[in-house]
Amino acid sequence: MVDLETVIVRSDTVLDASVGDESVLMSIETGQYYTMKVTSRAIWERLDTPVRVRDLCAALADAYQAPLETVETDTVAFLNYLEAHKMIERREG
Repeated sequence: MVDLETVIVRSDTVLDASVGDESVLMSIETGQYYTMKVTSRAIWERLDTPVRVRDLCAALADAYQAPLETVETDTVAFLNYLEAHKMIERREG
């Protein structure tokens, strides 16, 4: 389970492309397609290099001028979804 101290990065088994204001992703392992807009896309773009979840949330809260606690709750839930679908990987940090 992803938490604020977890270091994560995109999985190499996920292909992505920008299409207009969306990111379209495809899992090579499962063949599933995913579409990301606005906030989920912003998170995905920040996962191109390993990042600690706490730092990711702080950057998002600053960028969107949103309460940090809300950003942390929502982002961790989204990242756990990505992890369950094997779209992100943990790194030592």
